[in-house]
Amino acid sequence: MRRHYLAALILCLLNVMTSFAQASDEAKKVDAFGNICCAEVKARLDDFANRVLNEPMARGYIIFYGGRRYASCDYSLPRVPRRGEAQARAQRMVSYLHDAYDAIDGFPLALVDGGYREEWAAELWVVPNWNKPPKATPTLEAKDVRYRRGKISKSEYECLKYARRRAT
Repeated sequence: MRRHYLAALILCLLNVMTSFAQASDEAKKVDAFGNICCAEVKARLDDFANRVLNEPMARGYIIFYGGRRYASCDYSLPRVPRRGEAQARAQRMVSYLHDAYDAIDGFPLALVDGGYREEWAAELWVVPNWNKPPKATPTLEAKDVRYRRGKISKSEYECLKYARRRAT
């Protein structure tokens, strides 16, 4: 009789453990944001990095979306973006993460161009066990986006260039 209870208990524990293992193999959206100020972007990226680093064998994904309109802390009204602006913002986020966290065996990160939405946006994902990457969900086609003239200056996204301070 005891053996049956023990066998049932072991089967229940195995069932619970496999359900946890399967749930942890799924991609998890950690954060999503649009046009926010630099200090808030840094705080969100630091939280994202900590989540990626706390998951064994995980990889971080940043999916970014170009927008039909663009706004930032410096501009009160939305404006038309410049060509390459979405990629420049996303690349500065990647540079910040690598500068701040590269000392930890390289930061496992992938940058994905998700297409276009009404406004610039980014999604931060954690994918355990290097499983399938998350799918982008654009809402606009490239033909629906117009660009203004001008080049992107290097100093526009400079606030993300320097790494966070490490505690010693």
